[in-house]
Amino acid sequence: MNAPEEKQGLRIYDESRHNGSGHNESRKAILLSSYGTGAQNGKNLGVPGYSHDIVMQLYAPLLESWGEVIPVSDPWTNLESAIVDARKRGLDPVHLSVIPCQDAYLSPNVPNVLMPAWEFPDIPDHEFNSNPQNDWTKVASMCDALIVSGPFTSDAFRKSGVEVPIHHVQVPTPEGYDELPTWQADHVRSIDCSAYSFQFEEQETVAIPFPIVAPHRKRKGPIKKAGRKIEQATRGLLRSVVNENLYRKISDRLKRSKKANILPVDFEVESLDLSGVVYTSIFNPKDGRKNWQDLITSFLVALGDKEDATLVVKLVTSDPLALAKFIAFYRGRDIDHRCRVVITSQYLTDQQLVQLTDASTYYIQTTKAEGNCLPLMNFLAGGKPGVSPCHSAISDYFDNEVGFIAESNPEPAAWPHDPYLRTRSTWGRLVWTSMVEQIRESYKVAKEYPETYAEISERSREKMTDWAGPENVQARLIGALEDVYENRAKAQQRRHENEAWIPNEGLKRAA
Repeated sequence: MNAPEEKQGLRIYDESRHNGSGHNESRKAILLSSYGTGAQNGKNLGVPGYSHDIVMQLYAPLLESWGEVIPVSDPWTNLESAIVDARKRGLDPVHLSVIPCQDAYLSPNVPNVLMPAWEFPDIPDHEFNSNPQNDWTKVASMCDALIVSGPFTSDAFRKSGVEVPIHHVQVPTPEGYDELPTWQADHVRSIDCSAYSFQFEEQETVAIPFPIVAPHRKRKGPIKKAGRKIEQATRGLLRSVVNENLYRKISDRLKRSKKANILPVDFEVESLDLSGVVYTSIFNPKDGRKNWQDLITSFLVALGDKEDATLVVKLVTSDPLALAKFIAFYRGRDIDHRCRVVITSQYLTDQQLVQLTDASTYYIQTTKAEGNCLPLMNFLAGGKPGVSPCHSAISDYFDNEVGFIAESNPEPAAWPHDPYLRTRSTWGRLVWTSMVEQIRESYKVAKEYPETYAEISERSREKMTDWAGPENVQARLIGALEDVYENRAKAQQRRHENEAWIPNEGLKRAA
């Protein structure tokens, strides 16, 4: 758990640093809990739970008009103390948890509202891996209400027999996207971002040795472990005898030397200049749902002969090995192409992400399952149509009015937190040939039918304003919380009648 941080005026609650002071005129308070990865501040991107912290930060400003927002660092440790503190200050708190059921902490002392993002048509309905909270039906039934993104997720809970109130409240799109201009054929944009850029003439491609093998992590033996300890001790000694600036220069040079061993530095660029028809995809390469292998091959086959077509892949990871493996897969396909492929794992600020959206013509993905797909939502809000399958929670808002749909079919799948990966549900298996066709069709529309593209762009913008515009989301969110307050007594009686409710004992935190 990272140290608590402060951002945009929100006070992070941590019992160890609370001094008992403060006053708020509002009687209501929202105790907002999540994983605490720091992802909303650019830290630990790609680690488990990072996207939930980003979602929490997007909700927080919308809640401030309703009550005092108190983000809670590590609810398993600090929530009960936060409840006591809030009541001492005359506040009437409700707990809003942006954490999946298997990891959520539910307090018997306040109303609990869970906000699970879910990408499968079935929710876990039994205990496994020695964690009773893996039975989502029981955890959900202990709550006062659920807040989900749309019909797909609520249908999954209802199908399992969950009867608590379920409210549809989407994740709001951030500021800046709805102000972007419609893409034009002469669109040229530059982003201050390092990346690996690949573009070859067809006759040159054959002569380039594409296949490279990324190094594999090997189990550290006693010698390697000792070497690692010596390296750490040397770094500590170095830091103690040189000034900070010199230490950073030496450390950066060491990092670059390691990076050069596994990455094709000859193709690295310091600025990302984009023009032509640009397709962008943003994802964590370690997430098995993303199916990025089909993204690479379908794009190269569909538009490999188009010099003005570009695929931008923004990888959400800080692991150079993950980046190297991704590049190795792309180069290892040995597919001749004259289109451009750009790959970056650099952290992008909110402003840079808006700039990347502005530079793009389409958002593209070959994912197998999504609980929200925030990048697609943001791009649609910016008037950038999608090229994507339409399944899981994507189907709540994506259709052929706002993009190009690649066919997909259900195939057996496992819940992602099941260590045994048993096939208990399904996800969407992409029809690869359909993806190729839709990429080609989208390119044709952008190049030959600018009026049609502009119409799709405007429909995308309008649909996402209605679906996830901050004002509309805020109204739904506050309406859901008001309903929770009005029905607290009824929910409390239901909890006490539920045999599964055993405060602080019936719930077990995942290891």
